[in-house]
Amino acid sequence: MSTTSIVELDLAGERSWWTTEKDGILAALVDHYGGDVDGEDLAPPRDPAALRARLREVAPRLAAITARIRRAFDHDQAAGVLIPELGLGEADLDGKRKGAFALAVLLGDPTANIPFSHVIWDVCNRGDEKSGHTSFSENDLKAGYHTDNGSIPIPERFFFLYAVHAATCGGGLSLLRDGRVVKKQLEETPEGRAAVQVLTETSLPRRIPEVFKQYGNVADDGYLYAPVLAETPMWRWRKNGIRRGIAAHPEFQTPEVQQALDAVLDKLDNGPDEIRLVIPTDGILIINNHIALHGRTAFTDPERHLLRVRLHEPTA
Repeated sequence: MSTTSIVELDLAGERSWWTTEKDGILAALVDHYGGDVDGEDLAPPRDPAALRARLREVAPRLAAITARIRRAFDHDQAAGVLIPELGLGEADLDGKRKGAFALAVLLGDPTANIPFSHVIWDVCNRGDEKSGHTSFSENDLKAGYHTDNGSIPIPERFFFLYAVHAATCGGGLSLLRDGRVVKKQLEETPEGRAAVQVLTETSLPRRIPEVFKQYGNVADDGYLYAPVLAETPMWRWRKNGIRRGIAAHPEFQTPEVQQALDAVLDKLDNGPDEIRLVIPTDGILIINNHIALHGRTAFTDPERHLLRVRLHEPTA
């Protein structure tokens, strides 16, 4: 079985799926939610398997696209899948949200954006109108390498970013590192092998925002304890959360832990095989959140606008 970091899919003649299947998709959403819900307000389906079955009936072309995406992950073992042109370019913003939502349901079980109930998260610079939900997705600054939702017991396996409007300033590049490659690079030296061992065997404390604590395996002291490296997910990494957790727990401030974290940071900041790409307008990047680490360069274009959706493996 071959392994690759990024698979790029050209939809070619398949891009007209929204034009031909829009009415069936919208009707399926109305039936499932008991009325017409704005795309930005769509909550996780109450019965994702039932909605998925309905969407396969009314949107076979979109279902075929999601099957290609799944093959790239399950057969090619991709860390990410890029589709440069999805086919939602002519849809209005609500249509883009609903089309992206339908794709997510066909791929898996979409989750809410804690602490809110809706699935679609608009990634853009909100200026002074921040929700208080997070930082990376609401400003125009650089986002360091991280994995998503590491505060919950098993983070979502996938998330995707759909570009409503790509940045035209030269910034806002998506950064990706295949965690399998990073781990292999670490294992090439004695120091790296020691780092892998420490970060696999040590459950490090992580500072968890208050709103996330009810959803995670949080200890009595209010911190999450988990290894950086494990079987599932392979990586659970957010530098600042780990640093703050260790600062509050001096017993973890050992030379071995510090050297292990520094070794990872060095590979993320300076190692080879970094993937840098632009998600073009109407493009979508789907990432395996269990094995890939991602980040973003800073940008200045105020019109940059992405849609983010996280999803678990599909229920039967």
